[in-house]
Amino acid sequence: MILWEKVLLKYPTKLQPSEEDAEYLPIIFSEWFVAYDQGERVIFARLHDDCVWSVPPSKTWTSYNTSKDTSLETLTNLVPYFHQVTDFDLYTGRAKYNNKDIIWTPIHQWKYHNNRTVHFNETLTEGTNSELSSNEASNKLNPDEDTAQVKDLLRQAETTVTSAIQKLSS
Repeated sequence: MILWEKVLLKYPTKLQPSEEDAEYLPIIFSEWFVAYDQGERVIFARLHDDCVWSVPPSKTWTSYNTSKDTSLETLTNLVPYFHQVTDFDLYTGRAKYNNKDIIWTPIHQWKYHNNRTVHFNETLTEGTNSELSSNEASNKLNPDEDTAQVKDLLRQAETTVTSAIQKLSS
């Protein structure tokens, strides 16, 4: 049994997470819960096979196993392609790539605001926690091409709607 599973069993009473709890949670944690430990409200999160914890309002995460702090830099470096994005916010998942807004999604992918997958300029490095399907990898598109395709689809839709309205009016 991995440590995360042991911690889940140790704290059978999980508290309803508040909106404030979510503000203290880096986006890389997909599994987490809130419980009381020694009279304090504690957020526990899974980090691979380990468990880390934090007592808000602190944004320090401590390994349950080693009692050593896990730096925000360490957590940030776990996000694939972190070094290719700018203005990255570890708590909201928002960043920029090629001057376009992107976001790290709950399904662990970078997406543009038009919901298209971001394709970076290099292949995944070993140790990242994101995978491209072979279909996605073979069909990589330039983000500028994505934008052009979306604009073209919007123009076509506008033309179709305008034509339909004119036909209905006559």
